[in-house]
Amino acid sequence: MRELIITAVLVVIAGAANSLAPRAGCAISINQHLPDPQALVINPQGSLDIFGFYLPQTGDVVSFDVGQEVLFACPGATLNVTGTPEALATCVDGTTFQLSDGTQYDFTLLGCTKLPFHTYQDTGRLCGRPQEIYPIYGFGFELSDGTFYKILETCFDPEKASTRYSVFVQTPEIRGYQSGYPRPSFFLEGPFYNGFDVYQAYTRDNQTATLANILGSMDLALQYVNQSFSSSFYMARGHLAAKADYVYGAHQRATFWYLNVAPQWQTFNEANWAQLEYDARIYSGLRNGPLMVYTGTHGQAVLPDINDNLQPLYLGLDANNNPIVHVPEIYWKVLYDPLTKEGVAFVGSNNPYLDNPPGFVKCTNVCDQLTWLNWDPQNVTAGLSYCCEVNELAATVLEIPDLTVTGLLT
Repeated sequence: MRELIITAVLVVIAGAANSLAPRAGCAISINQHLPDPQALVINPQGSLDIFGFYLPQTGDVVSFDVGQEVLFACPGATLNVTGTPEALATCVDGTTFQLSDGTQYDFTLLGCTKLPFHTYQDTGRLCGRPQEIYPIYGFGFELSDGTFYKILETCFDPEKASTRYSVFVQTPEIRGYQSGYPRPSFFLEGPFYNGFDVYQAYTRDNQTATLANILGSMDLALQYVNQSFSSSFYMARGHLAAKADYVYGAHQRATFWYLNVAPQWQTFNEANWAQLEYDARIYSGLRNGPLMVYTGTHGQAVLPDINDNLQPLYLGLDANNNPIVHVPEIYWKVLYDPLTKEGVAFVGSNNPYLDNPPGFVKCTNVCDQLTWLNWDPQNVTAGLSYCCEVNELAATVLEIPDLTVTGLLT
């Protein structure tokens, strides 16, 4: 998988510099001109990944030459003005585009009858170290002719019903992302959980009941999972590839699959992990080329039971009463430049109650070499955190893919 993604990234790097120059013709603001529901804005000559979509060149503005072709697509729906799932148009000027039949429309009118449908594909590839045994699923959009635009991949362990990592390409154009786009009201399960109710598993009531069973005490479980909705002491659906890691709102919605989340204490999710995600986006936006971003989980968090014995945490049991949807001991993230082969890793403790979790993987801390990171790494509640050399962390965290890393990305 790594080779395929890196190849796709390298193919577009050569032309990235030229794409930054403003062009005369049409200019579309991501935050002002997208209709609701928005259509996918596809470059017919682009690749079948994130680079197949037109991305902003200056701020949040996408510029088109006069006569440049744009494929407007509404997977699972139709375009308002044509009644078809896709339509090819060309830039006229300003925000005006012309369809093949000669009719012209303002960009703001080229929307869909409903939100574009995102789906998944089994890539047929495997992941895992030291032995590749886990399936890789791609997430994105399928057009009416079967063409699939993939914007995210996950490495999934079906036996534990737990995702090992997600990977996507972060482009500098993230600086012009569509801000404030509403979150969907639900996550998609797909066929990956064999009838297990993942939605129910993440409810506070289920977390409390499950912890009570694991720890032997409802009173103890209630101490860990606070039932007040103003409290952050509960396990959220922690995104691996975050919503705000994508430019378009339609793409942001495609991150809402249970395969792209893991149980994450909200105290950590909203603090050090959120700060790392935010700072990584700012850092990516200041660069000249794309980064590959891997985000994953490792180990199993523990808490002391009624007899003060540490017990591994999970959110449910499968049909054979085996624990599934494990609560990770740590979250990790790797930023990797496929051109320079430089990388940097981050690791954070997913446990607000233990200041020295037995399964927490530490590394030689290199945070002092990064000037762009603004988290609070020694705060246990916010998530005890480190910056690492990729190769050092990967020696212990086998979920990290085999990457050729020759230097520290700073």
